[in-house]
Amino acid sequence: MKNAAQNQHSEEIITRARGGNSEAFTDLVSLHSPQVYRVSLTILRNHADAEDNVQDVFCKAYKNMHRFEGRSRFFSWLVRITINEALMKIRRRQSERMVFYVDMPRPAGEDSPVLEIEDGHPDPERQYITSELTARALHGLHPLLRRMFTLRAAGGWTYRELAGAIGITVSTAKSRIFRARAQMQQRLHAHC
Repeated sequence: MKNAAQNQHSEEIITRARGGNSEAFTDLVSLHSPQVYRVSLTILRNHADAEDNVQDVFCKAYKNMHRFEGRSRFFSWLVRITINEALMKIRRRQSERMVFYVDMPRPAGEDSPVLEIEDGHPDPERQYITSELTARALHGLHPLLRRMFTLRAAGGWTYRELAGAIGITVSTAKSRIFRARAQMQQRLHAHC
């Protein structure tokens, strides 16, 4: 009963925010900032970049609030924006990669004395493709498994927190997360 009331209250806040109510949007920011920060930090691996990303995400969400149609959960929509903004930040960082011209002896047959310093960051295109495949695999799960997996992976919830929120044992929560992973792996193999 408590979750139903919370969901209804959350839906009311979202509806008011979509209508342009800035106080309602501020409530949404307060509610979802910790999770958006955790997702940002997971991708960017830097506290300052993660904090910047949180601001970018909520600015983008505010500007595009009218586009949120409610077909997915609001938090899922925010996570998608968070991932996209983080990937854009990584791409910008990689485009600023430095190439040094060094005056050094060239091996026979080589025209260019360019020494390129490789960037050790993961390829953003590969990360984007991975996130898209993951989203497809996640979408195919039963809604309860999808919710549990999202709370565990993106929200950082512990098994104990999941079990308490849903009203199951910790071992059942672990079993369901394992089952969700196994089903996602099967779907990923089918896509690849």
